[in-house]
Amino acid sequence: MKSLRINLQEDSYNIFIEDDLLLHLSFYIRQIFKGDKIYIITDDIVEALYLKVVQESLKEFTIQTVIVPHGEGAKSLDTYAEVCQKLLTMDIRRNELLLALGGGVVGDLTGFIAATLFRGLPYVNVPTTLLSQMDSSIGGKTGIDFAGRKNMIGCFKQPKVVLIDPKVLRTLPKQEWNNGMGELIKHAIIGNPTLFEMLLQKPEIDEIMIFESLKVKQKVVEKDVYDTGERMLLNFGHTFGHVIELEMNLKHGEAVALGMLMMLRFGIDKGITEEVCYTRVMDILRLYELPFMEVDYHRYLNEIFKDKKNLAGKLSLVLIKNIGEAFLYVLNENEV
Repeated sequence: MKSLRINLQEDSYNIFIEDDLLLHLSFYIRQIFKGDKIYIITDDIVEALYLKVVQESLKEFTIQTVIVPHGEGAKSLDTYAEVCQKLLTMDIRRNELLLALGGGVVGDLTGFIAATLFRGLPYVNVPTTLLSQMDSSIGGKTGIDFAGRKNMIGCFKQPKVVLIDPKVLRTLPKQEWNNGMGELIKHAIIGNPTLFEMLLQKPEIDEIMIFESLKVKQKVVEKDVYDTGERMLLNFGHTFGHVIELEMNLKHGEAVALGMLMMLRFGIDKGITEEVCYTRVMDILRLYELPFMEVDYHRYLNEIFKDKKNLAGKLSLVLIKNIGEAFLYVLNENEV
């Protein structure tokens, strides 16, 4: 078992990583919740795989469940309203607990509901995909998509605890596996050269690999809770990735993989990034069968200024000098 603590001025919490953790959820939840009622939000795919296991693990509690459709389409205002309506029909109270059981979509949606319904409910995140275990389940970002853009409506809401069972990754389809590997590789590139070298050996993704990846996010989240400074380093590959994700019908991690290559090429053209970084990242993407074709970033320079992180015509891009050395580069709109 591995554990991390996210130390914040407010709302600090623990992350536990353990094989078969789903079988004893009550032990961890009782450490942060003394009530009786838990409301599980999950999707129709995870429901079939793990809902009965989780319900059995939590049999000492009174459980209610809301099922949403799987996929990015569930991160919408309509789904948000439907879930809130169902919870109110179930007579939820503000001191009762929400539990997100699923991938990033379920986690983001549940976190946003926890932040806004009754002006705040406690919630627990139990991520079931590699992407959510590597990235979205920690850090407090919640949100839904709007006007054709990802995560345009949202807020920060920290979970009470994050509970990660690596064994659930065995049921992931290949595309969902790729989705998480993009983020895992990103963490290695921006802040963990040791993890990068480990990945080149293509080991089984286990407690240790997840722990090493999360240490990168832990470090920046603790320094910059609200994503105004150093935490932006986690956006490496995302600025271009978000633009091409919907256009190319890619999973998030796959789009990030191509977005990283685009940003590396941008940095090389600026004389900042070592040329060998592009080759090494291309090799590791090929090793894990992630998208690795060359995409011309010039086509998307105007589009990226519609990003929600655009501040008065200035956009902070994440560049790297070498593997493990990331920094922020401010691009002015008039430069484009």
